[in-house]
Amino acid sequence: MTIIYRDVLPEDGRDLSANFSSFIDELEENPNLGFVLRKEKPTKSEELRWFTNYYETIESGNGVATVAVDDMAGVVGVCDVERRSPGSYVSHRGELGIAIRKEFRSKGIGIELLRSTLEKCRGRFDVIELRVFSINPARKLYECFGFQSYGHDSYGVYRNGKYFEEELMYLKLT
Repeated sequence: MTIIYRDVLPEDGRDLSANFSSFIDELEENPNLGFVLRKEKPTKSEELRWFTNYYETIESGNGVATVAVDDMAGVVGVCDVERRSPGSYVSHRGELGIAIRKEFRSKGIGIELLRSTLEKCRGRFDVIELRVFSINPARKLYECFGFQSYGHDSYGVYRNGKYFEEELMYLKLT
């Protein structure tokens, strides 16, 4: 397995959409999966609109993203930060998200994605925030990078008749 870490490119749209669709399928097996996703798979036109907006956010400087690319499987993971309300008094803050395909988890990919993405954030954002399921072991990874908890949302996600608590975390970059 050879993984390359790089910026998102326009041709990554199809792979990223396929990855997110696989997470929706994975929720059937594991309702505790720590991703917050749509309830249904998007249509092709919705996927295209999503990726166009996503890429424009990055190109405009209101987001950064790193993908992990396997030489055989294509894009297998992504970590991104999107600016909160560009042009407002909270635009110094960014919201972090990270997602890795099931078969590529626990191989150190998340560490490199997070490291690379946070490096890109320096000088662009003052504070990075995230929400993580309180039961998600990835919390330890965030803590290793210096993220600190600042609260909990006991009713953060409602899925399959159950509430999932989210831990709110932040990292001050400046």
